[in-house]
Amino acid sequence: MSDFYAEKIETALQSYMSDHPATSTRQQAISTILENWFASHGYLPPQQEGLRPEDLDASNDD
Repeated sequence: MSDFYAEKIETALQSYMSDHPATSTRQQAISTILENWFASHGYLPPQQEGLRPEDLDASNDD
């Protein structure tokens, strides 16, 4: 990888970490970015979130 691209990627990574304060380490940021990319491109199943407990009622029972 050329120094130009390495610098651009490092800048983008620092921007990502600034925008996502819960991402505390560089490795965690890279892992999150890769997981999101793989999921959005079909290499990983999309992350699914269920209903929040306050949204559950008898109509949700099967």
